[in-house]
Amino acid sequence: MELNIKASFAFLLLFLARLSDARHQRRLKPPSLILPNMAHQVMEISSKNLSFNFLTNSTIQDITSQDSKLFHVNVNGCRNLTFIRVNITAPPESINTDGIHVARSSNVNITDCVIGTGDDCISIGDELEQLHITRVTCGPGHGISVGSLGKTPGEKPVVGVYVKNCTFINTDNGVRVKTWPASHQGVVTDLHYEDIIVQNVTNPIVIDQVYCPYNQCNKDISKVSIKNVRGTSRTQDAKSLLLCSKGVPCEGVEIGDIDIAYNGKEGPAKSRCENVKPTFVGKQNPPVCALELDHRLSFTNLL
Repeated sequence: MELNIKASFAFLLLFLARLSDARHQRRLKPPSLILPNMAHQVMEISSKNLSFNFLTNSTIQDITSQDSKLFHVNVNGCRNLTFIRVNITAPPESINTDGIHVARSSNVNITDCVIGTGDDCISIGDELEQLHITRVTCGPGHGISVGSLGKTPGEKPVVGVYVKNCTFINTDNGVRVKTWPASHQGVVTDLHYEDIIVQNVTNPIVIDQVYCPYNQCNKDISKVSIKNVRGTSRTQDAKSLLLCSKGVPCEGVEIGDIDIAYNGKEGPAKSRCENVKPTFVGKQNPPVCALELDHRLSFTNLL
């Protein structure tokens, strides 16, 4: 009888321990929130603070994301999605903490947001059509970046990115396009940046196909306009990178009304270009692609 009581008591202790462990595991499991009137669309919360997958005709507004482990907001497979008054913060030294990452989506609007992270404020992946970014303040962070692209086979085009009335404060970059070495063939087209303010930004304007070394990039970058960019650069290379691949030069690049100052002891701001012949409109300060032109003239004089 005594043996049976001891066995029953031991079984009871084991049962209670497992029950407590199960409850603990349920508390640790990341919650999922179902958006109102979206019974089949789930917003998951994990190492990314928020993931929005396959939403249609939806608005996300007046939320704050702080100190995410990885991306703060990930957007995938969405159509007609709008972000309004979203605030995102993370320490400047926190890597891979992109504010909003958008890919495989169409007709996405990001408006009146304040984003400061240790990585891109907004990053843009493949298979994206019609992204409008308006009145966004970015900083600290790496700026608003298309890419990096070309790392994965079968990537689909990025078509139609419009960045307007945005401000970059103490960022590494302003507006940026970047592709991987030996990148898989693809298309990036219709990129338009207008009415941009930069304050103490390291590289205000970057198109970087030589982010792929050895001219092995296959990304076709075309129909890019950069207009009315003004402010201050942290370095002398105010538009340090308009570097396109020799094998696939950038086409249809239009640059107009640039006024970026640098007050360092090295001298006035300057820019650097490779394998691109922009169309110029309005004021250019510093003169865009002047170094490339001077190099061609010097080479011609040697002939």
